[in-house]
Amino acid sequence: MSLDSTTYPQMKRKHQYCDVCGTLLPAPGFFCILCEPPEPPESNPEKGLNTFQTFLRIALLVLIFIVVVAVKLEINLQDHFSQEVVNEVPLKVVEDEDFKIIFLIKVKLANLRDKPNLKTSKIISTLTQGTQVEIINKTEKWSKIRTKPKKNEKAMVGWVGSKLLDSEIK
Repeated sequence: MSLDSTTYPQMKRKHQYCDVCGTLLPAPGFFCILCEPPEPPESNPEKGLNTFQTFLRIALLVLIFIVVVAVKLEINLQDHFSQEVVNEVPLKVVEDEDFKIIFLIKVKLANLRDKPNLKTSKIISTLTQGTQVEIINKTEKWSKIRTKPKKNEKAMVGWVGSKLLDSEIK
């Protein structure tokens, strides 16, 4: 098989030159004698991440997961990591004939529950914004309330999240 010395097969150019040093390539023009053959490609160009990069990505994903869980479950992380023991003193409500503290629902809709937790409690009713309530008992995040009944209604007793209540002085 003889090669035409003037043209390369399937090429329109007569001569081929090295892209690196610019010398004329010998036929069939695969690589330059001066520059030597090109280095072969890596055995696995998509080899993935090294150990440190993998560990870093997993750690970031775990951190994001913990933050999302803490926000969704309303967990106060400062309570778990603080070293100080704080003894809370209950607020003393002063009774005065001229002033009364009235508690109201401050959100558009609040669920009245039979137990003070989200997981195992059942919703008894929903209370609308501005509904006047009386606090019977209070825990850290929950308040046991009694609704002020309207005409032809019974008062309902149940638990509401304390952050859903607002107080007014009248």
